[in-house]
Amino acid sequence: MKAIENTTIPADALTDLEHALYLHTTGQRDLGFEKRVGEQTEKIRQEILAEHGVLNVAVDLVREGRDEE
Repeated sequence: MKAIENTTIPADALTDLEHALYLHTTGQRDLGFEKRVGEQTEKIRQEILAEHGVLNVAVDLVREGRDEE
């Protein structure tokens, strides 16, 4: 399979994704990696919360799905 160059996803994010997939497929854990990614995720969550407030998009999507039937 020919590799496709990706310029839209940062290289460090792709590296983390590959490592996460490796850990998942091999059943291994990397506590340092889990902690670092968890901290990054929480930081992003807090930034979104500060900028947009609580987003309840799932509720709207469920209601929209019910209305279509």
